[in-house]
Amino acid sequence: MKIATNQTTILGHWLQASRLKFLPQGMMPILLAGAVAHSEGIFKPFYFIITLLAASAVQIGLTMFSDTLDFAYGTDRKKIGAKNPFSGGSGVLTSGIITSKQILVAIFILYLLALLLAIYLALEVNIGVLWIAVIGAVISIFYSAKPFRFAYHGLGELMMFLGYGLVLTTWGYFVHSIQLNYMILLIGAIPGFLMWTMILINEIPDYEEDRAADKKNIVYRIGPKNTKNLFIASLVGLYIYIATLISLGVIPPYCTLAFLGLPLAFKAAVVANRYYLDPLKIIPANRFMIFTYSLTMTTITIGFLI
Repeated sequence: MKIATNQTTILGHWLQASRLKFLPQGMMPILLAGAVAHSEGIFKPFYFIITLLAASAVQIGLTMFSDTLDFAYGTDRKKIGAKNPFSGGSGVLTSGIITSKQILVAIFILYLLALLLAIYLALEVNIGVLWIAVIGAVISIFYSAKPFRFAYHGLGELMMFLGYGLVLTTWGYFVHSIQLNYMILLIGAIPGFLMWTMILINEIPDYEEDRAADKKNIVYRIGPKNTKNLFIASLVGLYIYIATLISLGVIPPYCTLAFLGLPLAFKAAVVANRYYLDPLKIIPANRFMIFTYSLTMTTITIGFLI
């Protein structure tokens, strides 16, 4: 019984390290791309599953990798229970629950799995699959790693827009179509804008730690108040962009279902506007933004399937 309890505790620690609450951001662009391919009659179920597995492995690996490097660079030093659970790292390294060496082994396995799946798709579909995957890998690895350290030089938010938006969506679409077009890039900007907005609200609670570690992200450069205002403006811009794509016929009229997320986005904006200086009281805004992301992506995807 004691052994079973210990195993359950260990599993819980690894689930904490993997931060599965952010897994949808790695999966939903692939789901959206699959829905677009389905609407065009070119959907390939087996390749879709392989792509989804690879994207999930990279998402978990990237989360662990960023946490490990941020911990090494001196950010994300708050322990579990003393931090905003939606910002900074998982807290397992700070608390000593899991060692950096153990995390690095897990990261290697996850990235190796993603690489093998990408190579398989390249051999089965087209070499272009691998090239798009390489772009995604560069963004994910050098988001925090030297020599580029995008997140530390004011490019992290842009890289998240590109990686979680254009790259993932076009990759997920390419395995079905073996071609790219401007339409899928416009569609891919939707998860990109969502990720950009989520990053903004998640960076605000880490302002003091990031400034101490010289992590020059947007909050470092323009301050929490201006970042909060940018977050709210980005939410408004997101829905204007979706409405524009619908009016232009880029995405189906059924994608108006995405506006069901407006109440959640409004709540996130209200909480952020009121509590942007309090890392703990702003937690509901972080939570509402995750719900906004998931609901918006789900409804846009359904819009292509109806």
